[in-house]
Amino acid sequence: MRTTVTYPEGHVLLRNLHRNYPVISHGQGVYLYDSKGKRYLDAAGGALVMSCGHGIAEIADSIAAQLKKVGYVNGTQFTSEVMENFADRLAAKAKPLGLDRVAILGSGSEAMEAAVKFARQIWVERGEPERGTFIARVPGYHGNTFYALSASGRPHYKKLFGPLLSKVATVSAPYGYRCPVDYETQGAAHYAKELETLIEKEGPKTIAGFLVETISGSSTGGWTPPPGYYEQMTAVCKKYGILVIADEVLCGAGRTGKFFAAEHYGLKPDIAVLGKGINSGYMPVSAVLVRQSDVDLIKKGTGYFLHAQTYLQSPCMAATGLAVLDYMDKHGLVENSATTGAYLHDRLQKRISGLPGVGCTAGRGLLAGVEFVKDKGTKQPFDRSAKMVEGFLAIAFEKGLTLWPNIGQADGVNGDLVVMGPPLSLTKPQADEIVDLLEQSIHAFFAKGV
Repeated sequence: MRTTVTYPEGHVLLRNLHRNYPVISHGQGVYLYDSKGKRYLDAAGGALVMSCGHGIAEIADSIAAQLKKVGYVNGTQFTSEVMENFADRLAAKAKPLGLDRVAILGSGSEAMEAAVKFARQIWVERGEPERGTFIARVPGYHGNTFYALSASGRPHYKKLFGPLLSKVATVSAPYGYRCPVDYETQGAAHYAKELETLIEKEGPKTIAGFLVETISGSSTGGWTPPPGYYEQMTAVCKKYGILVIADEVLCGAGRTGKFFAAEHYGLKPDIAVLGKGINSGYMPVSAVLVRQSDVDLIKKGTGYFLHAQTYLQSPCMAATGLAVLDYMDKHGLVENSATTGAYLHDRLQKRISGLPGVGCTAGRGLLAGVEFVKDKGTKQPFDRSAKMVEGFLAIAFEKGLTLWPNIGQADGVNGDLVVMGPPLSLTKPQADEIVDLLEQSIHAFFAKGV
């Protein structure tokens, strides 16, 4: 039996061709175990996916029961009872946002592509086909398919694929650690002015939508928007008739202590996108939520939402989402994300923020980030050539702690941070274990020198 794999062993196209990959054996709750028996605390939740936790038999059993009935039908030919029930549940949870129609797909990137196409179709149906430009934020992330990548404010991601990408206009993301004005008192007005200036420059009648990660994920290390941000930004969008698309692939499904992160701010987007947490890693499932009034408009016009993918509305995917929602509701995971998340942030602030090389901690609920800097006084990042976060991750992984990295957030090239997004079942003792391992890793890394 294999215990590790390093390229060129085996036939898997490994993403990192220089890494030695442990072979996973199984997972249980917040922990993973490799084939040697080593335990890892999955503080990253994979890629901030594991909302419920690993190895939950009742979720797997629900999916298996549906597969025994019918696993797949094409969404252009049939619906299914499980799909209707899943959509009902998501629509009920989206009531505070005013969204009540649901499409399910696979990855979050797929759902972002569908959301952008839905927004574009709305403008064509309204008789304003000139609205074809979308505004996104930098730094930001919306996925790796071509338009989602085009809208992702990560220059280092685009270096290779630039000639294949679409034009997207950009403004600054709310990022308190590197905001040029006082974030709490002036941040909202600063960002709203930047947005309006861009709209006027591009031409208001050319703008279709504004794409936002409601609470930023790895792009800024979990920075939440300043007071009044969404009130002012949506006011600008309404002034010019621009649609707001809330990307909640990472921050939704209870990650921040409410089912939708938008609920923290009274945000009512025109379109919202979910992923990751609504499937908890048991099967790829994402969702696009829209307003019935916009669907009614399409019915009166072309009569079709002009987007389809092979697994759209698949029963087995719907069963996965429904089983995850059932488990989350039954065990109060969204509420636990709020309470245990608050405890985790308190521990991070008290024990991690003052350590060598730590610039700041940020986040909300069970989404937390730590940014590393070379100089705490000036906020100078490490030079990218030092590969700081890669070295730090290796030490944390050796200690049995998984974290999710990001680079380039400081200036588009430089910057190192890690993000945590453990299962929403995390307990306070397990939160302490995360902080203990994180603190040990920071001390061990900076003791070596960078």
